[in-house]
Amino acid sequence: MKNLLSILLILLTIIGCTSNKKAITSEKETSISLGETITIENHQITFIKVLEDSRCPKYTTCVWAGRAKVLVEISVKGKESLQKELIFGQLKQGESKDLTLITSKEKKVTGITLNPYPSSEDSGTKKKYQLVVSIEKNEN
Repeated sequence: MKNLLSILLILLTIIGCTSNKKAITSEKETSISLGETITIENHQITFIKVLEDSRCPKYTTCVWAGRAKVLVEISVKGKESLQKELIFGQLKQGESKDLTLITSKEKKVTGITLNPYPSSEDSGTKKKYQLVVSIEKNEN
């Protein structure tokens, strides 16, 4: 009986602690083509450049899974712009995985992936890269 009561108290404590946090619900995903700028509220996100795409092509076996690294610029009206590198896949020593582009009271924008994913049939073709981002709405 004491064990059951202890478990019930722990569950109530956990539920009580988590109820004070803001809920984030997924609103949508969108793609940004290389060189394109999108506007979300008063923020502008520009997909500037693909710095690296060493991801292992589909249907092949690689020693290293690889990664994609892109450069984006984030601008807010009336403030200096910021450039940020996003890394999808394996990290090297000293790197961190931070895919967040915008965090505000209303929205959170996060990088999801870089498309298209390489395939063994891509040799010599120029890729039309798109950065996929998630736009989530913060609910108060």
